[in-house]
Amino acid sequence: MQETTNVLTNDSSMPQVWQVPRRSTISLSRALNTTLDMVFYDLNALTPQERSELSAYAKPEGSVLIVHPGESKQRIQALSPWEFVQLHENGTGDAVDALAVAGVGSSAVGTAALARNIADHLGRPVAGVVSGFGMSDLLTEAMGGWFVLGARNVFRDSLARLFDMYQLKDHVRDSESHQAMKDHFVSTGIDKDRFIYGSPDSAALLYLLSKLGTRIKLVVGHSKGSLSIENSLEGWLAACKTTGTPIHSNLCIVTLGAVIRFPSEFQNVHQFIGRIDYLGIMNSRPLVERVVVPNAWHSLNSAMPGHLSVRQALQSVDLR
Repeated sequence: MQETTNVLTNDSSMPQVWQVPRRSTISLSRALNTTLDMVFYDLNALTPQERSELSAYAKPEGSVLIVHPGESKQRIQALSPWEFVQLHENGTGDAVDALAVAGVGSSAVGTAALARNIADHLGRPVAGVVSGFGMSDLLTEAMGGWFVLGARNVFRDSLARLFDMYQLKDHVRDSESHQAMKDHFVSTGIDKDRFIYGSPDSAALLYLLSKLGTRIKLVVGHSKGSLSIENSLEGWLAACKTTGTPIHSNLCIVTLGAVIRFPSEFQNVHQFIGRIDYLGIMNSRPLVERVVVPNAWHSLNSAMPGHLSVRQALQSVDLR
């Protein structure tokens, strides 16, 4: 088996001529992402060292962060989707049965903060699927809608080419995961073009769900991350029907700051949205059951007035 490594490292393999413009671009992007994370996520749940390491993570999109409860003092581990699946299939490392997908342009820091909130409540590690590079996601949301997940969106494709030029390739298309994911999707009847070349977080999540199946008990999404989850479940359903695999109907799904219409096969769904969360309301589906939280908006940051509390939402859900 290929040795599993932590990917929170810098890539120094690129030509020296690109180092200066790359550093400048990434520094600006990280500054913008950090601002978004501070507004929408509970960064105080992470230690200064964790925030520093995650901020320096050069290629996060589509990767999986294993985040333990804060009191455990265990280091956050960053893996490719393939590595995460290998750990569980081989019985090595800590078993993880809860996944989190952030949104609103979250970077690795925002994803880890959301996963830490959930891990602190559950008392066990949570895997956060990094959903984006930050500002690129927020721009599309501000224009009136989430990314068209699963489609080969022109804007997303242009950004992917730019990220590749700066060696910010996501972990859906890296050498470790790409072929394994493509082979698995083809063998189970999943449209590989729709997922691998559409939304990296959806592709990574779909790969984890379809490979690990009933080992995953809980999936939590915030904002656009909730739509990423729905997109992944659609692909998983298609795979189950093709292979004759029973559908994991008991999977617990929790959404925060977005109300999504999930496939009817999944009944254990709990959706929370703030009464004054206009960004979330604008991008939510009508006539879908939800819990409206008084005086709450789109932020999950406990230091912000009117935040939507992750802990309180999870406390109202039977997570046994």
